[in-house]
Amino acid sequence: MSERARSALITVLWNWVAFAAVAAWFGHDLGVYPTASIASQVAITNPAVPDAYHVLLAAGVVGVAATGVAALVFAVEAGRYARRAGRPGPFWLMALPVLIAAGWLGGTRLIPASDHTAGDLGFAVAWLLLGVAGLAGSTAAVVRVIRSTEFSDRTWRVGGLAAAAVAAAMLVATGATITWGVEVRSSIARGDASGWLIVTVIMAVTTARAVLALLSSRHTSADAPVAV
Repeated sequence: MSERARSALITVLWNWVAFAAVAAWFGHDLGVYPTASIASQVAITNPAVPDAYHVLLAAGVVGVAATGVAALVFAVEAGRYARRAGRPGPFWLMALPVLIAAGWLGGTRLIPASDHTAGDLGFAVAWLLLGVAGLAGSTAAVVRVIRSTEFSDRTWRVGGLAAAAVAAAMLVATGATITWGVEVRSSIARGDASGWLIVTVIMAVTTARAVLALLSSRHTSADAPVAV
């Protein structure tokens, strides 16, 4: 695996993490946007709206599943490599995302059920930002393991296939989000579209970066001289 190809997979990972976080936040309330009653009416008059929502969810599931498979394969080989080298560091780095996720999800129970007061809203926002920081820290730990471990060609092939699946899921999810917003705008004349536009731009940029990184690595591999 060339350094450029390794960097391409890491680029896909960083952009996928940002993409997934934004998509999860945005898609959480799409099923009842702007209200449950209006969403039900729109679903009847314009079936493309719920269809786009379901496509977004399906693409997210595919992306998460591909990430999970790759993470398992890389973690097993990284653990074997660390054990052979007598280095406990990778084990701690691989455990960090699990510990952060468990701590953050467990702490969500402390968030008040309602955000009626400024204190409640402030705590919820602070906890959300803490989760974003934990997500970034977890990704950095995974990247460090990838950069410091010698993986087999089979593992890199799994990583390449997973990255391709993730990039495809990002493309589909971005298209679904654009379709959802356009169809909602055509069904509901009023409403603020700034949130949808910001999310769409973030999704499009991260998707473009992931796809370009993969294409660049494949182009580099194709141009590499073949040993005879």
